[in-house]
Amino acid sequence: MSNTSFFSFGPDDGFISKSHEGLRYRDLPPTLHQLIVSGSVVDIHWAALGSVRESWVLSFKDSEGKSNLGWGTDTPKRLQDILKSTAPSQHLRVTLGPKQSFLAWSPDFIRWRDLPEDLEDALQGWLTPFGWRDGPPKTVTWGKHSAYFALSEYGSVKWGAGAAGDSNTWPIFLETTEEWVSEPRFDWSTVAFIALDPLIMDQFFVIREDGTWAGSIEESNEDALQAFASNFFRKAKARTKTGGKSGQPTSSVSNPVDAIPDAAAQALYEKWATDVASGFASALTASSGKAKGPKKLEIRSQSHNSKPGIPLVVNGGANAKLLRTFPYLPPAITTCMLQSCAAPKADPFGLRACKHDVERLLRASGLYSFEWLRQERLRWHPDRFGRLCAEEWREAGKKLAEEMFKIVGSLINELKSP
Repeated sequence: MSNTSFFSFGPDDGFISKSHEGLRYRDLPPTLHQLIVSGSVVDIHWAALGSVRESWVLSFKDSEGKSNLGWGTDTPKRLQDILKSTAPSQHLRVTLGPKQSFLAWSPDFIRWRDLPEDLEDALQGWLTPFGWRDGPPKTVTWGKHSAYFALSEYGSVKWGAGAAGDSNTWPIFLETTEEWVSEPRFDWSTVAFIALDPLIMDQFFVIREDGTWAGSIEESNEDALQAFASNFFRKAKARTKTGGKSGQPTSSVSNPVDAIPDAAAQALYEKWATDVASGFASALTASSGKAKGPKKLEIRSQSHNSKPGIPLVVNGGANAKLLRTFPYLPPAITTCMLQSCAAPKADPFGLRACKHDVERLLRASGLYSFEWLRQERLRWHPDRFGRLCAEEWREAGKKLAEEMFKIVGSLINELKSP
């Protein structure tokens, strides 16, 4: 039985995925669906959906126990010719991109057509006349406006978040990559899998070897993406009755006992967190300059706990606006009375809260842990926050975000201390 996990986006919100949970799919091409349910397919090694209905490739073990291949009538003709002369193998990988573009590879061959120029240059750079210099591809994907990601088996990586110009950039994908790059000791070679949608701009999924993952997907497929992430490396354990949806696989990190919030504080946190998420989502849409488009849910893994974080909903509509005010903490939370905190809190141009107030609010999330704080701090990076601000308020907004960034950083350091 193949243990390879994969996720492929298709037309009309369709997808096919395989993880340790098993096979999932929605709205497949009729011929592919018929092949899967016909009894001829015993196990699936790999599947790829293209940008048109009958463009697909399936690598599978048939009822005779042999590796086999199937493809749709609208699969790129050049790729069909390649597959006809290729020995079926569980090691074969195929990615289908926009229009007639494709990439097919296995340990001993690679073929492609109509790739983004930068991606093609990267692949050419991995090759020499004598074989692989940087290793064969580990994972390669691309989408509209030349967004792409390529990682070799030896750890070489190239990626791009779209063509030049705000309207052609994948903002959530770009934001994710910038967050991860900002992490100390982050290495792109830890990416385990990534898929970009060939049709819908800024729809993607990426997961790292440590289980951290991020994605942007139509709301109707949110549950499928979360299930895929949770079961990517191993079958997830059944949730307990107090559990909820999570952006992480089965490993867990215990919360401190005092992280369990009281109901009033938790309600204040959830209201504040939802307002922050909505404001950031609106500003992200406004800053990207995108016209109204499909609703997407940005899913970020918050911690190894079972309780979910506040999702970020991006509604790409006409009401999107940049930030002009700071999301201050609720007054009912900012109750620290220490003398040393009085002066900073009284500054009308400051954060109006001290470290103790911020800690109290964040503990009310019920998610308080090293990993969750690390993700929270990234949201307040002054450069990232500044991109969401109206120009006339940008410097003031960055200053406030920097205060928040430093406070969360100090809370992280306290958890690091023995």
